[in-house]
Formats: sequence, C-alpha cells, structure tokens
Amino acid sequence: MCAEGKVDCADLGSLLRSLDLRPTNATVEKNGGCAKKGEKKMTLEEFLPIYSQIKKDKDMGTHADFLEGLKVYDKAENGQMLEAELAHVLLSLVFIKNVLAGPFPEEQKEK
Repeated sequence: MCAEGKVDCADLGSLLRSLDLRPTNATVEKNGGCAKKGEKKMTLEEFLPIYSQIKKDKDMGTHADFLEGLKVYDKAENGQMLEAELAHVLLSLVFIKNVLAGPFPEEQKEK
C-alpha cells in the first residue's frame, strides 16, 4: 500500500494470497490485477468486493487437496515421491513450464 491509501493492482494477487486465498493468475487478472507496477491502483473500497467475491469462490483447491493429489505418486507411502514424477506432474500442469521459460524481470532490469 502506498502513502495515498491505494494498492498497486500489480500486487493484487500477492495481497489476496497473503489473506489466505488461493486465486489463480487468471482470476486475479479478471478482477483488476495488472502486470506492470504503477499501471493502476485501487482503494480499499474497490478491493473489498473483489476480496469477498474470491473468498466465496469454492472452485479453489486447498493445500490438503494438492497433497491428496500427490499421494498417488507416493508408492512407498512414506511422504516422498521421485523428483522426476514431481517434475512431470508440475510440467503437465504448466506450472514450471512458464516459470522456466523466462525472461525473468530481474535479468531484464540489469541489461
């Protein structure tokens, strides 16, 4: 939050996640999130309806749901799985693929 009492819309996803919600990036973008810092800001009055709407959304999985899905790969039932299987699961869900594709914002600033 900046001194004028507004939140940068680029931080909307982080703000919602810090309040124990689990919105997807698409949900954040649909509700006013933006990619560039300083592009748009929102007040508390604008944020509260967004928070309420996302909090009501029952389509978001929980941490326990995620762990339950990974138990399929825990063949020895000891809470561990092969690294290759984890990489396959995450890549097939397109989590890591986008992260590893780069370019990374930190590298762009240094050039």
